[in-house]
Amino acid sequence: MKSWYPLRGMPKQGQIWSWISFDVANQSFTLLINTVLFSIFFSRVVVNDPARDDILWSVTFAISMLLTVIASPIAGAIADDRAWKKAALLITGFSCAAMTCALALIPPGAVWLAMLIYIPANFMFSIGENFLGSFLPELAKREKFGLLSAFSWGCAYFAALVLLMLTAAAMMLFDLKQPDQWRPFFVFAGLWFFAFAIPTLLYLREQPAPPRTGPRENLLVVGFTRLARTAREVGRFRDLAILLLASLFYGTAMSVVILFASLLAKEFGFADVQLIIFTAVITVSGIVGTLIPMAVQDRLGHRRTTIALLLLWLVTALGLAWMSWAWSAAPDKSAFPRWPMWLFGNLLGLGLGSLGSANRAFVGYLTPPARSAEFFGLWGLVFKLAAVGTVPFAVVKDTIGTTASLLVLAGFVVVGLVITLFVNEQRGAAAAREGGQATEPTPTTPPTPPPTPTGDSPAR
Repeated sequence: MKSWYPLRGMPKQGQIWSWISFDVANQSFTLLINTVLFSIFFSRVVVNDPARDDILWSVTFAISMLLTVIASPIAGAIADDRAWKKAALLITGFSCAAMTCALALIPPGAVWLAMLIYIPANFMFSIGENFLGSFLPELAKREKFGLLSAFSWGCAYFAALVLLMLTAAAMMLFDLKQPDQWRPFFVFAGLWFFAFAIPTLLYLREQPAPPRTGPRENLLVVGFTRLARTAREVGRFRDLAILLLASLFYGTAMSVVILFASLLAKEFGFADVQLIIFTAVITVSGIVGTLIPMAVQDRLGHRRTTIALLLLWLVTALGLAWMSWAWSAAPDKSAFPRWPMWLFGNLLGLGLGSLGSANRAFVGYLTPPARSAEFFGLWGLVFKLAAVGTVPFAVVKDTIGTTASLLVLAGFVVVGLVITLFVNEQRGAAAAREGGQATEPTPTTPPTPPPTPTGDSPAR
């Protein structure tokens, strides 16, 4: 069986699995809260107004993302400078777990209370993803980034499948089929998050900060100083900058799928238990999807893998738009076939699992290890800013219709695909290898000569 273990031969197995455990932990939030249950609970129980439920949900989500956009790069730069990545990861994780449990306290009609609990919870979840991704350069060699990221993503998808099976079983066993009965699932999601974050607390290690000779500067001064340096070096890391720009557009498509998948499925006639089963099936597709970058990304190349996956998403988005048009034109919706939704839903799951993993590994491949939290903070900024694109999707959906909104989704994918074509993977990797140390020292660190390139950075 050892020969079938994808991570065999990699050092730091205990730390790797404690890192993977956090990928498993936060899956309860991204799945049960953002994707499956809370979006429907918010729309049908808290808001209960079809004229504004989609817009209020997308605005609530977008506010949390804007806060993450503002905080991500500064928090990442500070975490690099002070070696606070693990502390930040755990603080955000345990805070999110507690607030996830608190979602169960929201009564019908309490829109402001729902926003006051959900917005900081999603902020903590989202910024925690940045700190989690920033450990990738410390856990594996550069040529293994795709493998490790995909394996961890696959474990998270398997955890999602377990979560869905448990949720579906509880719905049927205890007859919890109506959204106003779903509060126990929010408590369960929070407890799951807390439990699987404990191995991260116990076993994950972070490389210590370099020794200092001068007094420590104010944290905000440190953060903005490092970001100003990065801004001056944008030409040096231009391929990473291009990738992040592309991620802004196709990340919008990913956010739309995560945020509106359950709502779209309900529009096409899926009942509550059917919705859970449907989500479970596409989660299996997500697990299969992670096998694509695990098997080919490190050999085929990050850019080629990303382009192939974006083409798959483009076909899927156009197929969903066609199905929406056919559904709206069908005189008898009860007789409308469901198999196209199963087909396109599984393609979405396949693409979501593979593209998310591939993008994290691609960013890690172009990132200097010594500045990983800062650069993954910029990655977080981009992906969370992409979530703001869910607002025009929701506005088009509520005002023009679902078909038009899905064409907007396809447009975001096209723009991201075109921009990705301009990334030079080899040039970007060379810049990452040569950029392990800052070209300009921060005010709190003594000047050091730049390192001599020696090939890929070793796992630390």
